[in-house]
Amino acid sequence: MLHKLSIITINKNNATGLKKTCISVITQTYTDFEWIVIDGASDDGSVEIINKYEDKISYWVSEPDMGIYNAMNKGINHATGEYLLFLNSGDYLIHQWTLETIINEINDIKYGDVYYSDVLGDNYFLYKTKKDINIDFFIKNNLNHQNCLIKRSLFDKELYSENYKIISDNLFFIRMLINYNIVFSYLANPISFINGNGFSSNNKSLLRTEKLLILKDLKLTKNNLLLIHNIFIFFKRFFKFIMPYGLYKIIYTNNINEH
Repeated sequence: MLHKLSIITINKNNATGLKKTCISVITQTYTDFEWIVIDGASDDGSVEIINKYEDKISYWVSEPDMGIYNAMNKGINHATGEYLLFLNSGDYLIHQWTLETIINEINDIKYGDVYYSDVLGDNYFLYKTKKDINIDFFIKNNLNHQNCLIKRSLFDKELYSENYKIISDNLFFIRMLINYNIVFSYLANPISFINGNGFSSNNKSLLRTEKLLILKDLKLTKNNLLLIHNIFIFFKRFFKFIMPYGLYKIIYTNNINEH
């Protein structure tokens, strides 16, 4: 059976987050989707959770993998939906009717705003994604796969690079722009809550290093936008260090909401 949408969830030793994601997926009012779960040989009870929801899952496997993007590519290779949504363990959809409101009139890649949690998962902050996606956007920002619907056929052109640990989803988006002139369409409704204590959030230095590597490789660092952005990051961290946390949180939250 062909579906309009494939939801792909990857997980490794995050049973608590996986349970939250499972509940979000199975309670959706829109049901014309398949759900694929790729587990990296977890030993923390994740497989027991997968077994609990097995009747709702179209395909799942628990086996060693070679990293995040290897696991995501496994999910892509098993997906039959016209569009893909990557919702990893710990991430969950905004409302139970989220899929119903975003599934229609999709172009090549449709993206929306997203909510990030703080590192403790106690509070969420809205990150408003810019409405115009171009190369300059990716020099200064990242587009999260959790708030994107991606046409499945685009992955027939190329899969996620498994040479990077964090940045390959944005490398994929940049290549879609440069090589195929793919259309990005803004979706007014936020799609998901993202776990702010995930691998990417805890490895900001690696994220910046990998971004610089791909921009150099693609010859996109000829302007000074990346340098300006890195200077901004430095001063943001400096002010966080010297400023009382409560005041910094207010300023930073306002900055995100005005993005």
